[in-house]
Amino acid sequence: MRFILVSTVFLAQAFTVLCQNEFPHQAPLTCEERAALQGLPTDGWKVIYKDGQPTCSRESVQEFCDGSEYTDADIKIKKCCAGTSEVTWINENDKLGKCCPKDHAWSYDEGAGPAHGGCCPTGSHMQDGQCVQETQCGNGDRQPHSRCTNYPVCGRGKSLGIKYGHCYILSFGDGLQLSTVRENTLYSKGGFFNDIPFKVCKSTDDCSPGKTVDMGESFSLEDQQGRYNDPKGTKGWIDNAANGAHIGFTLDAKAAGIFQGIPTCAGGECAIKVLGGPAKTPNSPTCPAVSSGISFYGNPKLHDPIRFSEVTCDDYEVPLTSGISPNVQ
Repeated sequence: MRFILVSTVFLAQAFTVLCQNEFPHQAPLTCEERAALQGLPTDGWKVIYKDGQPTCSRESVQEFCDGSEYTDADIKIKKCCAGTSEVTWINENDKLGKCCPKDHAWSYDEGAGPAHGGCCPTGSHMQDGQCVQETQCGNGDRQPHSRCTNYPVCGRGKSLGIKYGHCYILSFGDGLQLSTVRENTLYSKGGFFNDIPFKVCKSTDDCSPGKTVDMGESFSLEDQQGRYNDPKGTKGWIDNAANGAHIGFTLDAKAAGIFQGIPTCAGGECAIKVLGGPAKTPNSPTCPAVSSGISFYGNPKLHDPIRFSEVTCDDYEVPLTSGISPNVQ
């Protein structure tokens, strides 16, 4: 939707009224010339009569976007994506994108070439004019999708599949979730407190909804649940622990971990090889325990990918998602 504000600027016009036998010393100035003398825009002026007197008038039209402004990636024309829709950024730095309904994303048609495409529901892409589900890792049997079972998002090419400003339950290939315990603020595999929504943020200052995260792009993970004994449920961050130190919950934004990722598979489903620590290396369990801690080690060949299953970020509306684990009934 665009709001249009129309304003009219009046400029006294120098019309010379000639009496008989009187001649002007010079021709009267045009509206454009008088506007230029006063430092006003020179386009769009016309003569109107106000109270019988000729007057220069200019209408200026300003358009306000009540959503997100973007430039269409194909035709390079500036447009407005209404607040009820979302922009799929093709190149966010240049503000190039496509506008799609909520919970949809733009997909170029893989069967028709880069000049064609359309909006498809999240988790699907355009193929020969039809929206089809993303190819899943593995070939295991799948039960029908329900509100209590959210399959991990899948990356494609350089895309990780996760989006800035969206929330996910994190789990590993063995079905155990990234969770917390009572005894301390450390995260672990299969701890006591599960189903924690983590919001993917561009930085600790920017958790707004945005584009899909690509390889090489950084993100932080905001814990939406908070500590079990905090009556306010204060949100925090997965910290930047590495090299054997266990990752944990922190309220200090300066200590938040900065991660990257590589799309891969885990347990027959789509996953992300999360990279963290100062050298952006893979995560791995810290010890052979039933509920092991997590750290980031220097060996780039380590492989314990994390599955991201999308859930709502809204308080009290997080669905039960234990069904993402094939080992949990």
